[in-house]
Amino acid sequence: MSIRKVATRFGVTKSLVQKLVKQQQASGSLLPKQRGKPRFSHLTDAETEVRALVAGHPDAT
Repeated sequence: MSIRKVATRFGVTKSLVQKLVKQQQASGSLLPKQRGKPRFSHLTDAETEVRALVAGHPDAT
């Protein structure tokens, strides 16, 4: 089926269909891309250190 016919059938623009076809070919998926910046945590890989601090000062929690 042509891109123009697909766009007409679903009531979207031809450029959207072209974009989705290109995305499918490039990534193999039509899932939306992640938005925003990835969040960084200063506590990554610090679980043992945090547990030791809590064990040493249990009333601080």
